[in-house]
Amino acid sequence: MSEVIRPVVRALDVLRAMNHQPQSTLLSLHHATGLPKSTLHRLLATLRSEGYVRIDVVRGRYTLTAKVRELSEGYGEQQGVVDIAAPVLRHITRSTGLPLAIGVLDQGRIVVRYSSMPYSPIGSEHSTIGHAHDLLRSGMGQAFLAWCSETQRARLMQRLLLDISDTDGGERPKMQSVEMQVREAIAATRARGYGFWPAEGRGASATLALPVLMDGDVVAVVSLTTFGALLVQDGLQECLAVLQRCRDDVMHLLAPHLGAEVNASGSVTRNVEP
Repeated sequence: MSEVIRPVVRALDVLRAMNHQPQSTLLSLHHATGLPKSTLHRLLATLRSEGYVRIDVVRGRYTLTAKVRELSEGYGEQQGVVDIAAPVLRHITRSTGLPLAIGVLDQGRIVVRYSSMPYSPIGSEHSTIGHAHDLLRSGMGQAFLAWCSETQRARLMQRLLLDISDTDGGERPKMQSVEMQVREAIAATRARGYGFWPAEGRGASATLALPVLMDGDVVAVVSLTTFGALLVQDGLQECLAVLQRCRDDVMHLLAPHLGAEVNASGSVTRNVEP
């Protein structure tokens, strides 16, 4: 049995209609939504009382207020990238059987925000959504560190060193060791061309990862996780090709949503008005 609350749906219809024009009247909203004017009047009165709509009483025109922005504050650019990527990941997994995931930077780690593993016949677990990956000890983390901007990397290094300072009393040899590990991981990953975390033990899974770049910064990381035994010779190249196709498809879908284009280096670059 449907649990749809019709008044809520109608209120959302009104907000959507008002979002498409700078000013609205009862007549224009009636044409846009198909709702009776009496219903619209009650909905607008409610939205006004909650601060989302204002009225010019003399002209009988309604406009949205800045408060409507609060409705989207929980939806950031990263989530927009994930929403665009999810159908791509599902489609490729259904056609290849290989499980894919997309993660974003969150509190100094790469957190998986969507996984197509439920659609894969060889998925190692039901889903990896919510899994958090270390920047140094994971394929996704390596891909992020290797291709993020210098500004992003400097901030992440500060965080890593602060964590060491808190746990080890700020011992300089330990901090220097971590800095060297980061430099070595970045060099190895860039030389390889992708992030890689090998299988740890017989029958364990391994991960390949590539960055999603926008304006020179990494906004997300896509990954492919499968049994380590499959990631050798031709199997590695086949899986890498699937992952590259996934990343490229996401980038090309992402570009028009941002008024941008994919440049020769494979990064999404926003178009800047002259």
